[in-house]
Parts: sequence; structure tokens; C-alpha cells
Amino acid sequence: MKFLQLTAMLVLSGFIFAQSAPEGAFSSLHVQAEDPQEYIDYLKENTEAFEAIGSDLAGVCVTRTGNTYSGEMFVWNGFSSMAAAMKGADLYDPASAPRALQKLREVKYSTFWKPLKDFPIRPSSFERLNRIKIARENLEEYMATAMEFEKAVKAEGNDFNLGIFQPFGGGYSEMDYHVRGSHADSEDAGDIIDRAYSGAASTALYLKLLSLADEVVSDTYESCQIIYTAD
Repeated sequence: MKFLQLTAMLVLSGFIFAQSAPEGAFSSLHVQAEDPQEYIDYLKENTEAFEAIGSDLAGVCVTRTGNTYSGEMFVWNGFSSMAAAMKGADLYDPASAPRALQKLREVKYSTFWKPLKDFPIRPSSFERLNRIKIARENLEEYMATAMEFEKAVKAEGNDFNLGIFQPFGGGYSEMDYHVRGSHADSEDAGDIIDRAYSGAASTALYLKLLSLADEVVSDTYESCQIIYTAD
């Protein structure tokens, strides 16, 4: 699945619609797992659900800090389009999963996501997730500043990717934009913070991003990995 660079934007009714948006879409199933690793191992060995919904690739993210509840994590699926993602929701009902799987997790909610900029997905990563509220009049400037910030951090030597995702159908659970900073590992994530407090040039762009957001709703770190790729 190929994701194209966002080249133009139209702001309308509180949402970003891109004239040349990145291809693809995602769905996420948020769960509480008593033993996240056991759940992940089961999913790796039993890929029927991913195949049934036509997922191009799938992965998991386990919340490491800032948990709302113990065992907080989600399973994500990547698709070539939002149409394919939403069709997939009709092809699999989590409540009808095999009993062996149901015993491993409690389903909380599910959501669809549209990426608003290019976001390369690593086989494994350590990611900072901010849920943010952005006023309609600030969306275009926020997107442009985010791209500048990502470029500046890369220039300073960090292996860093920044993603921005818009939720669809998230109910009361997901009503905010997801700003996701992807690192190769946790050390790289910490290095960015160390350099910020040492006066790195990219810090000014990060502070500008904060000023353009109405509210940072939550701030967490997650360990993520790809667990399935379609043949």
C-alpha cells in the first residue's frame, strides 16, 4: 500500500479534506488484554480475521505510559482506501470471534482513520501519541508546521516520522486528531527530549505546534509492531 505526500488542503466544517491526500486508510480495534503478549502471539498465529476483512497489513500498539487502564492496546488494519476499510467492518464482528480469542481481550471500541500526511510504518517502533483538538482556522498552518518539524528533527539526526490522523466513526472515544511520532526505539524517543532541553533548533517548531493546538487531550507512549502482511 502506497501513501502519497499531502500536497494541498481544503478546510471545511472542522475537517481537513486533501485535494491530493495520502492514499489508504486504517481501522483500529481498542481492547483491554490481561496478557498483551499472549494476545499478540495468538493474532500472529491466527490470521483468519485479517484475511477475511481484506487487510493489506495489520499490527498492534501496546500503551506503555499514560495508560487509561491496564492492558491497554489496539489492533490496527491498513487498507488501500477508506471504502475498503469500511467494507472490512462488515466482514468481521469482534463479538463473534472464537472463544479462545475472546478470553484474551475485552473489546472497548473501534474507529476508522484517514492519514493526513505521509507516515512510513516501521516493522517495529516506539511511538508518542498525542490526541489533540485543533480549531478549524489553525488546521492548515498546523499541518505545514508539522511537516517542518519532522524535517528539522530528521536533520538533527533522529530517525523520526510524524503522522497525523483524522478519526471517523469513533463515537465519544475518538473525537480528536491523533498526532503520532514514530521512533526506531525508546532511546531515540528520549534523545529528542534531551536535545529539546539543550536548545535544539527543532524545539521552536514543536512549541509552535503546541500553540496551534487548542488542547492536548492525552499524551502516551506505545510499542508498536506489524504482525500481518497480505501475500
